[in-house]
Amino acid sequence: MDIEAIVRPAYMSLNEHLTVRERTYQAVLQMILSGELAPGAAIDERALINRLDVSRTPIREAIGVLAKEGLVEIQPYRGFRVRRFSLKEVSDLYELRRALETFAIRLAVEHISNAHIAKLQAILNAGVDALEAGQMQAYGAHDQDFHELIAELSGNIALIDTLGRLSRQIQICRMIANKSPEFPKRAAIERDEILDALMARDADRAANLMDAHIIDVQQALLQQLSGNMDVANDGARRKAVPRKKQRD
Repeated sequence: MDIEAIVRPAYMSLNEHLTVRERTYQAVLQMILSGELAPGAAIDERALINRLDVSRTPIREAIGVLAKEGLVEIQPYRGFRVRRFSLKEVSDLYELRRALETFAIRLAVEHISNAHIAKLQAILNAGVDALEAGQMQAYGAHDQDFHELIAELSGNIALIDTLGRLSRQIQICRMIANKSPEFPKRAAIERDEILDALMARDADRAANLMDAHIIDVQQALLQQLSGNMDVANDGARRKAVPRKKQRD
């Protein structure tokens, strides 16, 4: 199978200048994010070598990077497995994410311009298009772009670096949460409200909305991981439709 066909989802254009190591990493990452390599699944090196038509070295290097990013577990004498997040690990990760991203959005309000608002709106519009088309991987990518741009607008390098180190774990958690039937539409609405607060340069409201949004993501994720429909908070079950907007 052609490695480029694996690396290139519908919403991404292939970077022709990626090295074999980088393309191998992207291919294995996409297998994890798509669920093809499910949480807890053993990673068969020989199968990956044959499928991606690469040597063992880039496979090992990709697995090493994914282990550092918290997506793969290295088990001595037993091989490699896709990480399975426990409920405690998810709770810990999202408590930290809440603190970091609410701080980031407060700082972002101080630096955000109308051009940034327009860029964020374009990201949200693309996300709604993907959601309506049922392209959940693309929807998740636009969601990630939205949060990453807000982090960048904070201007705090240490904060940006810390969120960057957590980004892959957050990304896989996001993909799990988006399996909930109702959550993706609800989350899109929540991001609209966050953008409204940013447009108004209301730091307190933006931070409160971001905090509530991340709590909602956490609850949807815990619901998916536990299989307990009662885990989700009742206040998050509103029925609405995300809207695409034109900003002046």
